[in-house]
Amino acid sequence: MSYFTETRNIELSVIDYLTAQINASWTNINIVKSFTNAYKTALPVVCIRLRETVNDRREIGSDTLLNDYVITIDIFASSDGQRIDLSHFIMDKLKDGCPYYAFSQTTGSPETLTKAESGRIHLKSFRSNHRLDFGDSEEVDQYDRFRHFIEVEMRRSAV
Repeated sequence: MSYFTETRNIELSVIDYLTAQINASWTNINIVKSFTNAYKTALPVVCIRLRETVNDRREIGSDTLLNDYVITIDIFASSDGQRIDLSHFIMDKLKDGCPYYAFSQTTGSPETLTKAESGRIHLKSFRSNHRLDFGDSEEVDQYDRFRHFIEVEMRRSAV
C-alpha cells in the first residue's frame, strides 16, 4: 500500500467532505479538483483544491512545523441565486471543520483509494468569500458569468 503525506491527505479530506455534503443536499453539482477541468465539466461546477501550505515553527528553536493549509474553492454556477446559495452552503459546512482521513492506494490498483479517519481539520480563518464579476456582457463565457471565489485557511488538530 502507498500512503500519502499530510498535505495530500488534507486536500483529499476536504474534497471528500464537501463532496459528501454537497451531494447530500444538492443535485447535479459537479465537483472537480483541477481548475482546468472545471471548464471541461457541465455546469454547475465546484472546484476544490489546495492552493498553498503555510509553514511556521511551532516554537522558537523547534524543528517541528505548524502547518496551515489554504483551500481554494471556485464556484461556477448556472445562475446568480445558485451562486449565492452554494457559497453560503459551503461556508456553513466549512465553519465546523471536517474529518481528517489518512488515504492510501492499493498496490496494483492505484486509482482505488482507501481512507481511515485520523483526526479533524479545523477552520482557522475565512480569507475570502466574494463574487467574481466579469461584467454583464453577453460576451462573458457561460462558466464565468456566475462565478464565486472562496478561500479558507485550515489546520489539522494535533493527534
